[in-house]
Amino acid sequence: MTKLSGAKLLKNQNIILGFCVLVLVVLCWLSVERPMRFEREQAEREKAVKARLLHIRTAEERYRARKGVYTGDWATLIRAKLLADSLQYVPFSGKERFHLEASFVMGKSGRQVPVMQCGATYDQYLKGLDENAVANLTEKANMGGRFPGLMIGDITQPNENAGNWE
Repeated sequence: MTKLSGAKLLKNQNIILGFCVLVLVVLCWLSVERPMRFEREQAEREKAVKARLLHIRTAEERYRARKGVYTGDWATLIRAKLLADSLQYVPFSGKERFHLEASFVMGKSGRQVPVMQCGATYDQYLKGLDENAVANLTEKANMGGRFPGLMIGDITQPNENAGNWE
């Protein structure tokens, strides 16, 4: 083997080695960036969902002030002009509706107290993002006995229609 062909071989190996290092750097960066990107997108989406839930809470409270009860029916809130039609849909979900319920529970005084609950699951508003990350969030919430997403109110007990993030 001549000196010239040996140098050429060494140069080719260095180019290949440099390319491998570059690929490893990119893979390391992506492994750090991916969860950060998910968290940024989750925060942005949750901000939009919370804003809609607050509008829904206001509409439900106005309805209760008029009728003495909450409603679990979107059409009722829309017909009463308490809520815009578009606000019943979970942002980023592809036109899925928030889950809305209204009922009564027995209060501490022994009388029936109207309650309502409205929420969106992680699966709804994080649609299109990393499925494993969404599944992990859902599992963590379920294991902790919490609602897997964002909601206002509580169908099982009066809570002044507080959001589960408040």
